[in-house]
Amino acid sequence: MTFCGISCAQSRAAKQHATLSLVSDKSFLTPGTSQWIGLRFELEPGWHIYWTNPGDSGEPPKVTWQLSKGIQASDLRFPAPQRIADHGLTDYGYLGQVVLLSKLTVPASVTSTNADIAADVRYLVCREVCVPAKEHLAIAVPLEGNGKESAEVGMIRAAAANLPKPLPPGVHVSATLKSDNFVVTVTSKQGDFGVVSDFIPFDAQVIENSARPVIEHSKDMATMTLKKSEQLNQPVTALRGLLIAKAAYEVSIPVKGSKAPGKEGSSKKAVSTIQAPKSNKE
Repeated sequence: MTFCGISCAQSRAAKQHATLSLVSDKSFLTPGTSQWIGLRFELEPGWHIYWTNPGDSGEPPKVTWQLSKGIQASDLRFPAPQRIADHGLTDYGYLGQVVLLSKLTVPASVTSTNADIAADVRYLVCREVCVPAKEHLAIAVPLEGNGKESAEVGMIRAAAANLPKPLPPGVHVSATLKSDNFVVTVTSKQGDFGVVSDFIPFDAQVIENSARPVIEHSKDMATMTLKKSEQLNQPVTALRGLLIAKAAYEVSIPVKGSKAPGKEGSSKKAVSTIQAPKSNKE
C-alpha cells in the first residue's frame, strides 16, 4: 500500500479548484525553430493563482521541465496580472483562465520523430484558504517540418499579446520620493499609448499593495502617487514594475530623493499559505 499523507490530500484538493494542461501553438515541433509552449490553468470561480510578485500573500507557480535531448525551454513568461482583493489584502494574480508561456527551442540537429515534453508544476490555488499542489504534465509532439497550427493557437496568441512590453519610444517616466509617497510622472504624445491606470511592482514591500494609486491626468501627462510600504527599510534607487496603460509596460524608473528610511515601522509576520485563512496571514 502506498501512503502519501497530507501532501497528496492537498494536491487532490487543489485539483478540485484548478485544472492544468500543456498547450502548444503548433501541432508539430520544427527543428531549427523556436515556438511557444503554454501552461494552462483553468480555475474555479473565485479561486486564483499568483503572478511573479504575489502581493500581500502567496507565491507564483514554478515549473521544472523534462525535455527530449537538445530541446530547451525558457523561463516562464507571465502575462500582466490583475489586482485581487481578499480580506483586506491585495494579491497580484489570475482568475478564471491563464496561460503561462515558455519558449521551446528545437535544434536543427534533432533527428527523432517525436519530442517528449513534461513539466513538474508546483503552485498555490487560493480563495480564503490557500491549497498547495504539485502536478506532473506530459505530452508527445511530432517533429516535422510543416509547423501546422494547433487548436490552441488562439489562446497562445492571446497570452503572448498580454505579455508585458518595453516602454515605447516617446514615452518618458520619472519618479520622486516625497515623504511617504512615490510620485511618478508619465509624459507621452503617443495617442496609442493609452491612459495610465495602474502600477504593479516587481519587488515586494516597496509600495503598499492595498493602496490604489492616486492618478491625475492632464494633456500628455499623468501624475501617479504610490504609497510607500511601511515595511520598506532600505533606499529605493528605482521603481521596477508594470506601468498599466493600453498595455502593460515593463519599467525601471530611477527615484530621486531616495534615502534610507527609518526602521521604526512594525514588521509583518511571516505569511502562511498552507490551509490557513488568508485573513489571518498577517
